[in-house]
Amino acid sequence: APLAALPAAAPPPFVYAEHVRGGGERMFAALCIAGYEGVVSKRADAPYRSGRGKTWLKAKCTRRQEFVIGGWRASGKGRGFASLLLGVPENGGLRYAGRVGTGFDESTIAALGKRLAGLAVDAPPFAGKLSADARRDAHWVRPDLVAEIAFAEFTNDGNVRHASFIGLRDDKPVAKPRPSATGAQALAKLGVTITSPDRIVFPELGLSKAALAEYYAVLADAILVEAGGRLLSLVRCPQGRGKACFFQKHDSGMFPDSVRHVPVAGTGGKAEDYLYIDDAAGLLACVQMGTIEFHGWGSRVADVERPDRLVFDLDPDEGLGFAAVKAAALLVRDRLAAAGMTSSPMLTGGKGVHVIVALAPGAEWPAVKAWARRFATAMAADHPADFTATMSKAKRKGRIFIDWLRNQRGATAVMPWSVRARPGAGVAVPVTWQALAASSAGNAHSAADAGAIASLARRWRPPPHDQQLPDADRDAG
Repeated sequence: APLAALPAAAPPPFVYAEHVRGGGERMFAALCIAGYEGVVSKRADAPYRSGRGKTWLKAKCTRRQEFVIGGWRASGKGRGFASLLLGVPENGGLRYAGRVGTGFDESTIAALGKRLAGLAVDAPPFAGKLSADARRDAHWVRPDLVAEIAFAEFTNDGNVRHASFIGLRDDKPVAKPRPSATGAQALAKLGVTITSPDRIVFPELGLSKAALAEYYAVLADAILVEAGGRLLSLVRCPQGRGKACFFQKHDSGMFPDSVRHVPVAGTGGKAEDYLYIDDAAGLLACVQMGTIEFHGWGSRVADVERPDRLVFDLDPDEGLGFAAVKAAALLVRDRLAAAGMTSSPMLTGGKGVHVIVALAPGAEWPAVKAWARRFATAMAADHPADFTATMSKAKRKGRIFIDWLRNQRGATAVMPWSVRARPGAGVAVPVTWQALAASSAGNAHSAADAGAIASLARRWRPPPHDQQLPDADRDAG
C-alpha cells in the first residue's frame, strides 16, 4: 500500500538500523552471546545490489554442546543411519533434544553404526511422551555415548536447530540422570521454598529455577568448604540470566535469618553489613532470591584482615585459545613452586583458569597484595610475550592478564562449584593439574550436568590452608 494510505500511527514498512563499521569480530561475538542468529555484512566499497554475491556475507552464530545419544533414525538411502536422536540429562531423566543428520562421513557412519548396534534396546531412553516425528523410523539405544554437536539454537520446544555432528566424546562418561527427588528432598529438609520454580533461568538450556536450586542443594556441602563463613558478593538475576543481573554484597533487609550479616569497616572507616552464609539453608535462601553466582573475599569472617587464599586469575585476550591458558597456568604453578608454595587450578566456568594457593591466615592484606603484585609483575617481565600484569585491554593484546588484584581487601573471586550467569551455565570446578591438561575449556562443565559435577565434588580433596608467604615478604606493604 502507498505510504499515504497507511494510518498515521502505523510503523513504516522498512526500519533501518545504524550500520557498524569495523570491529566485526567483537560485534559478532557480542551478538552471539546475546542469542542473535548472526550478522549480515557488506563490503563498504560495494554498491547495494539484490541477489547473492561475494560482496554480501552472512555469518551465523553456532553453539557447541555435548548431548547423549538415545537412538537413531533409519536411512532410506541404504546407509547406516539418517540421523542420531539426542538427549540432555534433566530433572532426573533424559529429555529428548532433537536430531542431528549432518557432519558424518561414510567411515564415521560405519564405525558409529556398529557401536549403536551393540547398545540396542526395545524402549526409548527419553523421559516423557515423544512426538510422532521423534518416534518415526526410530531405533533406541542404551544412553552410553556422548556426542559433541554444533547447532544454531534451541527451538521453543527445546530441540536443536541446524545441528551438525562434531564427534564422539569418549573421554566424557555420560552424566547419569540423578533422581530429581534427591534435590527435592534436600530442599524439603532445609525448609526452603522455591517460588516461581518453573521460571527459566538459562533460556539456552531450558534450565529452571527449581533445577538450579536442586543443583545447589546437592552441591551445598562442597560449596560451603570454601564459601562458608566468607564475606560474599552475590550475582543476582531475579528474572533469569538473560535479563538484568547485579552484584549485591550488603544486607538490605530482604534476606531471611539464614543469610548472615556482619559489620565490616570500609575504606572510609564506616562499617556496613556484609553478607555471608555458614550452612546449606543460607546458600539456598540466596538462590531463592535469584542468586546464580557466589563470589567470596580472600578472608573469612573469623579473621577478616588475614586472607587464607591467594588467587591468580588468568584472563586471556580474545584471540587466545584455551591451550594457551593451560600453558600459562603451568608457568604460574612452577614459579609458585620455586617460591615454596603449592597451588591448585580451578576452571572458572568462563574462559579462564584460577591458580590458587591455600594460605594459613597469618599475613595481613597489605603484605599479601604486595606479594601478589610482585609475583605477577615478575611473571610478566620474565615472559613478556605471554603475560601482562596490567589490566589495560591494550596491553593484553595476544597475552594473558595475570590478575593479581583479586588479592586485595574487598576484592572477590568466584567460589568453587558456583554456577556462572553466562550462556551454558558453566560451573567453577576445582581440578587437579592432570585433569587440567585434559580439559577443553574453562566452561567445560555445566550445571545442566549436576550429577556429573556432584560426582567430581565427591572426589575433590580441598587443600589444607597451611601455607605461609615467604618470610622475607610477609611484612611488605
